[in-house]
Amino acid sequence: MKTRIIVAILACSVISHAQLSSKTVTGTYHFATPQTAQGLQEAATVIKSVAAAPQVSSDPSTATFTFSGPTEAVDFAEWMLPRIDKTAGDNAVHEYALPSGDIGRVNFVPNVQTPQDMQELLTVLRTVADVQKIFTFTSNHAIILRGPAWEVAFAEWIIDQVNQPKQQKPDTNPREFTVGGPDYRGMGHGARFNLLANMTSPLQMQEVLTVLRTVADVQKVFIYSSSHALILRAGDSDLQLAEWIIQRLDLPAGQSSGPTTFTASSGDDVTRIFHASNVTPQLVQTVVTGLRTEVKVRKVFPTMAPANIVVRGTTDQIAAAMKWMTSHNTLFE
Repeated sequence: MKTRIIVAILACSVISHAQLSSKTVTGTYHFATPQTAQGLQEAATVIKSVAAAPQVSSDPSTATFTFSGPTEAVDFAEWMLPRIDKTAGDNAVHEYALPSGDIGRVNFVPNVQTPQDMQELLTVLRTVADVQKIFTFTSNHAIILRGPAWEVAFAEWIIDQVNQPKQQKPDTNPREFTVGGPDYRGMGHGARFNLLANMTSPLQMQEVLTVLRTVADVQKVFIYSSSHALILRAGDSDLQLAEWIIQRLDLPAGQSSGPTTFTASSGDDVTRIFHASNVTPQLVQTVVTGLRTEVKVRKVFPTMAPANIVVRGTTDQIAAAMKWMTSHNTLFE
């Protein structure tokens, strides 16, 4: 059930010597399904952070909320709350067009099962898709979000990739998406969803993630651990390098990676992966330190299992790195 009270608030400001007025709208909602303290707190957060209604109060004894704010915010909250007021989700499309141009969505993600899974998905949507108005309603695996149409479309694509039943042999081919909105770095704009087949331990996934950030300059990238997935967004040229790095690191133990050098299509920009076997972590770190301090290569990062060192620099820097490793008998090639 819901009611609405329109309260007139006169704001005294001088714009072209005219006095303007603004409105605050108040709405209420009573949950029909039983709610825990956590559920009530999550509902309050959704009203404030996603619907953007700044004033929210609740009566836990009756699971009733009262919220005030701009008409758009209260309208969206009144649309959204009945859709999460259920014990289980559904497959329907719950979408709401706000007068400001934003799109609101309620998504149920039954295959995102653990708190860690949900938190990682939220982090992906916030850091990779740039969705800031987003929160969860845990009891029925709901995600509520709001943003520009291009942002929401990108978020929906990510959610669809993640909210899949677990498969024994998932398709590990990269999945691609063309992102709308402002062009990222002026170099084209795309996203990839990569399922790792071999670099699947928490340490290995974190190492690949760090290589992409430090060497490939891909900042919008995060892990979804339970699927061994990397979700990334970058300009076209950075995506090409990122995909090349992923394909050459994510290999069965002992398998050759093929060409170990990637040359950018423009500029003197070369990336080289050096491999070794039967080396200690101490030796790997010694090589990385030597390349950074003596060869002055800044974009360098290792993986430990298997042992690789990924180096990016000019043609001369890569040649100097190879010479340094040969002279120090490091076993990398």
